Amino acid sequence: MEDISMKSAKLRISQDGMEAYLRLEPPEAGEGYTLAELERFVRSQRVTAEVDEAVITDMITNGTYMKEVCVARGQAPVNGTNGRFDYRFNTNLSSRPVVREDGSVDYWNLNTVEMVQEGQVIAVYIPPQEAVNGMNVLGKPMIAVRGKPLAPLHGKGFHCEEDGCTYVADFTGKIEVVNGQIRISSVYEISGNVGLATGNIDYRGDVVIHGGVEPGATVRTSGSLTIDGICENCTIEASKDIILRSGVLGGNKTTIRSGGNVHAKFFEYCRVEAKGYIEVEYALDCRMVCYDHLYLTGKKGLIIGGYAYATTGIDAIVIGNSTEVPTRVHVGASAEMVREQADHQKAMSEISELIAKITAGLKQYDELAAKKGIDVSKDKKRVELLRIRMMKQAELATHQKELARLSAIIDRSAGATVSVLRSVYAGTVVSIDQNTLMVKEQQDSLKFQKKNDGIVMVSLV
Repeated sequence: MEDISMKSAKLRISQDGMEAYLRLEPPEAGEGYTLAELERFVRSQRVTAEVDEAVITDMITNGTYMKEVCVARGQAPVNGTNGRFDYRFNTNLSSRPVVREDGSVDYWNLNTVEMVQEGQVIAVYIPPQEAVNGMNVLGKPMIAVRGKPLAPLHGKGFHCEEDGCTYVADFTGKIEVVNGQIRISSVYEISGNVGLATGNIDYRGDVVIHGGVEPGATVRTSGSLTIDGICENCTIEASKDIILRSGVLGGNKTTIRSGGNVHAKFFEYCRVEAKGYIEVEYALDCRMVCYDHLYLTGKKGLIIGGYAYATTGIDAIVIGNSTEVPTRVHVGASAEMVREQADHQKAMSEISELIAKITAGLKQYDELAAKKGIDVSKDKKRVELLRIRMMKQAELATHQKELARLSAIIDRSAGATVSVLRSVYAGTVVSIDQNTLMVKEQQDSLKFQKKNDGIVMVSLV
């Protein structure tokens, strides 16, 4: 901060150097200030920015004394903006259905597949905006930050036009962003039902069925699967998410397996397994297993009969019914998981010990070869030992992969609970980890959670 006097005038430069403030003291009798005099004073303090003559004139005319007034401003730098892509498709797909105001669930607006048409513009590159340097009131340059350009888009199923900025789809298909890359892949769409007229479906990619799946049919896909109609007595498998907009009439002959999440309006008499979560409005006498969360949503939100397992927890509105239909719900780490985890650990220990012995035997061969100066690379016993070691190393890797998967599930299961918003009826069996509780009479609005070596019921009210 800098103060300089001329008669009774003082000038202060702001700390960032972008503003100059003039302060006038009342002049002695018969004296006064002139615009030219004050402007020369400001310039004498090394101010090179444009001086606001109107402000100084106003100070003189109105007798503005003993108060700092800004009489010069520097030019602030304008930072450039980074380059960016304007995506012309939905990059934030819905992963959960919307609950309407009346409590029902809208499965029709659940969209996990974004489609583009051949020739459609999918993205436009907006180049960085140029930076504009500034200057403070003393004439010192203020350097602006330049905008950074972005690398061209990478992926497949599209191309960049000659302008270098417009990206266009090469064909009609599903578009998605995976690890920063855009991929357009073909989607198999079926206008009606899957059944005798179409035969079974086994497709490498995403499948959309605008009808249902008829009894006896099988649908398998390595991608995601969306089915608009009812599924009856069939087999459905997908490596990614499954969306069943109208539900399942299983007839105890339907199996559904998903490598991702499963969304459905309802399940009746079927088996469902998901590596992600399951979300359904109601389930009647089903076997449901998921390695994330189980959500019973919508107006009903109920489970009646059957068995339901979820690693991280179950949220329901109603479990069981007044006729005391046996209904089992289980969360956390099952005894089977813990046993399987121990089995993998034991197998890994035994295999590692065997590999160590084989490696020691091979070392003896190599030492003998070096000592006698002979080639043992084709010795039958040595070749057999190498083959066995490679086989055991592959087995070890398989056990390691499964152990990591199980350990991750067990870790996620810590603190799992069963929450019931409205009622849980007698005949319901609740299990958390290896602990079990039989519900003997109707309970309302509560949560089952593990405490010490047992299960307790905690009110949600």
